[in-house]
Order: sequence, then structure tokens, then C-alpha cells
Amino acid sequence: ISVAELADGVIQPGDEAGQLVDGGELFDLVESRRIELAYAHDPNFAVSLSGVRGLPHQIVAVYKHMLPQPRLRFVLADDPGAGKTIMAGLLLKELRLRMVADRVLILCPAPLTVQWQDELHDKFDETFEVVDSHQVKWQLGQSPWFKNDRCIASIDFAKRDEVLPDLLRADWDLVVIDEAHKCSAASRWDAVEQRNRLDRTKRYTLAEELSRRSERLLLMTATPH
Repeated sequence: ISVAELADGVIQPGDEAGQLVDGGELFDLVESRRIELAYAHDPNFAVSLSGVRGLPHQIVAVYKHMLPQPRLRFVLADDPGAGKTIMAGLLLKELRLRMVADRVLILCPAPLTVQWQDELHDKFDETFEVVDSHQVKWQLGQSPWFKNDRCIASIDFAKRDEVLPDLLRADWDLVVIDEAHKCSAASRWDAVEQRNRLDRTKRYTLAEELSRRSERLLLMTATPH
């Protein structure tokens, strides 16, 4: 294509190998590659993409302490109102941009499931499916844990005997457990064996088993424990 042809807007497509592409499609291709690689040049790229303005302690927690860990095992214990959901969303967004967190599971108390769903959608443009007993029945035998890559469920629903085995058959790139102190277990002294024994609750077993099936585990709590 000559300069004169470009100036006149007279461009004739050649053979199939040299055909011109639609300008909009070319822009979409270049933009998708830019977004895909942007995290390598902008260390806080998820902040730029999200609808939040990260506070200093949130940026430090996510970008200095969580993201550098190749196999995340992290307890995010902070005061109520410190923005733990924002930190979890930033971590999720950054891992998604790096294409290492396609399958994500969030467990929280039942009253918070819709709140989590709304905040992740409004602030981070991430769509999650709330999995509960109604959806399981609606699936008619299909596992919602396999059908949906991004799920939110209540801790007490996930620990049920009829739900847990199906959930544990799925693998997750990231598991987030909110109000994680509810998953604790009690230790007691066994006078016969002369050692401490751990009495696992169903919530504790749930978290323990999920940790074995996930590359990244984030526990969140605002309760001193």
C-alpha cells in the first residue's frame, strides 16, 4: 500500500493472505493484548481497572505480601471497616489478569453472599454465581461447582454432608473464606495419650480439605482469635 493510496483512501484488498482486517477488530485485538500484558508494566493495574481507590494499607497487603507468594497461604486479620473485601477483590483481579485464577470459590456467612456478589460486580466487574440449595436443585443432577468457575456459597451450606463431597471433587485456583474464625477447631488434652488432640468441626474440615485442593487460600477475619 503506497502513501498516495492511504491518503486517497483507495485501498484494494489483495489475495487472501494480504486482506485487510476491520479496524475495530484490530483495535480489539491490540487492546486485549495490552490489557493481558499491562500488569508487567503497571504494578497496580487492578487498581486502575477497578472502581475503587486503594488505601495505602490495602496496596501494601495485596501487592507486597500476597501477590509475591507463589502458593498463597494468608490470614488477612484486620479491623472491621478496613476494606478486607476490597483487598480480596484486588488480589482476585490481579490473579485474573495474570490468568492464574480462573476458578475461584468464596465462602462466607449466608447473609453476606449477595453482598459479596454485588461488591465484586460493582467494584471489580467480576461476575460470581451464588450457589445454594435452590440452585443445586435447579441444576437437576449437574454439579454447580463444575459448571460455574466463580462461585459464592455460605460456609454452613458448603459443609453439609450432602454438599461437601461434590464440592471437594472440584479444584480451585483461589479459595477465599470470610469470617474464617468460624472454621476454627478446639484442642484438648488427652490424659491417656498424654498429648493435645484436635476436635475438628465440620467447618474446620471444610477449610482444611479445600486448602489441599487450592493453590491459593485467603482467610479473612476481624475477630481476635
